[in-house]
Amino acid sequence: MRRPVWIVLAGVFAALNLSPAAEDKPEGATPASAAGPQIDASRKNAIVRAVERVAPSVVGVTTVTLERYDVRYAHPFFDFFSYRGTVHEKRPGIGSGVVIRSDGYILTNYHVVEGAREITVTFSDGRSFKVQDTRKDVMVDPGEDLAVIRVNATDLDVPDLGDSEDVIIGEWAIAIGNPFGLLIEDPQPTVTAGVVSAVNRNLRMQQDEGGHSYSNMIQTDASINPGNSGGPLVNGVGQVIGINTFIFTKSGGSLGIGFAIPIIRAKKIADRLIAGGVQEFWAGFELHPKLTRGLANALGLYTHRAVLITGVADNSPASRAKLNPGDLIIAINGNPVRSAEDVDRILENAHVGDALALEIVRGRLRFATRLEPEKAPAGQQ
Repeated sequence: MRRPVWIVLAGVFAALNLSPAAEDKPEGATPASAAGPQIDASRKNAIVRAVERVAPSVVGVTTVTLERYDVRYAHPFFDFFSYRGTVHEKRPGIGSGVVIRSDGYILTNYHVVEGAREITVTFSDGRSFKVQDTRKDVMVDPGEDLAVIRVNATDLDVPDLGDSEDVIIGEWAIAIGNPFGLLIEDPQPTVTAGVVSAVNRNLRMQQDEGGHSYSNMIQTDASINPGNSGGPLVNGVGQVIGINTFIFTKSGGSLGIGFAIPIIRAKKIADRLIAGGVQEFWAGFELHPKLTRGLANALGLYTHRAVLITGVADNSPASRAKLNPGDLIIAINGNPVRSAEDVDRILENAHVGDALALEIVRGRLRFATRLEPEKAPAGQQ
């Protein structure tokens, strides 16, 4: 049976998604050109919005350090013409940072600026600032691996510094940093995303990596690559929750095991550095460096997973806390301690008047006490 011509043409137009006349379009149809903004809006997920909020305050940090080498220049025939000398070689370095005050203060890692003779800070909009005096404008806390850089700038964007004690395992974690330094012309930061893998991680680096210890770190599987150190770790609502610091790696690249210093601790240390430097606090006890299983067994101690007090000064915070030689410190403020270095790091973050909650083992007795560190008196530390 023959079909009418208009039915055949209608089928052709339908197959080609064509309309024979503009007036035949259904009412309410959206023009193709109007769909673009709707598609763009749908692509702006939580990660995109978080990056938009924080990226303007993320900077690249490039450094120049001087490496010293002792060399011997030997004459090919006469030893008495030979002499020794020193060669200084410039070595570039890269890292990242995040603005913490609008008047030019930037937070980064100590290992990013360690030994730097020249430091340049570059913003995502292309602005670049050189640190005028690395002795005065770079404030460092090597024990916490943190540093504050001051540049001659005002009205800088400051991100929302979140509550790192409220971090949820499994929530979005976004690492923003500058892994390329000045190797590429585009100053825009690099963004990687993952989740918070764990919190309150206590880690000790290998001796060939400086033997440094880190406590209460945030673990993430967001890729943190060389050059990202010092940049912010951000949650899904655009709050900075940590300072990206180091990774575990066998290849030099990211294996999805990165660690960040919680922002509450980092901000507290930064405020102290800006105010005049790191203060030393005195607890009034002496500690054994590291209690081994063998020593604990020899002393008949309950456990070796603790710090052994070997001495208590008279009229000291430790004596007022009723501590005795032979006591074991199990934890401070709920965080386990395993060495004198762990305790020292907690004391470095203490404030005068802030009581520390100590969990103590004495023989078979386990109890809690409170210790209030004081400013170190002359001759004490």
